[in-house]
Amino acid sequence: MMIFIGLIFVIAAYLIGNLNFAYIVVKFFKKEDVRNYGSGNAGTTNVLRVMGTKYAIPVFLLDALKGSLVIFAGTQIGLGDFFLMLGGIAVVAGHNWPLFLQFRGGKGTATSLGVFLTLDWQVTLIAIVIGILVLIVWRMVSLTSLVGMLVLPITTIALSRSIWEIILAFVLFFFSFYQHRKNIGRIIQHRESKIGQKARIK
Repeated sequence: MMIFIGLIFVIAAYLIGNLNFAYIVVKFFKKEDVRNYGSGNAGTTNVLRVMGTKYAIPVFLLDALKGSLVIFAGTQIGLGDFFLMLGGIAVVAGHNWPLFLQFRGGKGTATSLGVFLTLDWQVTLIAIVIGILVLIVWRMVSLTSLVGMLVLPITTIALSRSIWEIILAFVLFFFSFYQHRKNIGRIIQHRESKIGQKARIK
């Protein structure tokens, strides 16, 4: 019975991940598709470039909240670490590759942090602090996201967390690395946008 409940939970987590608030907010207030701007990404960074912090901050928080809600719901119905791991992966996958947006979503940083904030706040706090330091020094959101996500698996290993949590951290990092692959190229070429630069229409 719990296996059946766990499978339903994972499917529901993916569908919850499909609630892309960057797309929803820009569509509602600007009547446009956020993916037509800047990086073509439906995520917080593009909302920041298109509409500013007034809209980007709520989008980040809402995307993080859906990750937190999935893990909270999983613990409340008594699922074990294995299904919590699958649920965490599923909600981020739903955000990154949403069925209802032709699999063109965000990059998963906020949702990943939401997942880990509920699962292990200590690991998440370390990732956030290091990420903020990177943001202050280099002013690149993409680099901040990549470093913060890399800190998750490193910290889970350093703090001897469970194998399921370590696997989750690695999977979410690889998701982030893959979604940021174009950003990585621009960072290497010193062409990556910094905070304050406006997004152009694609």
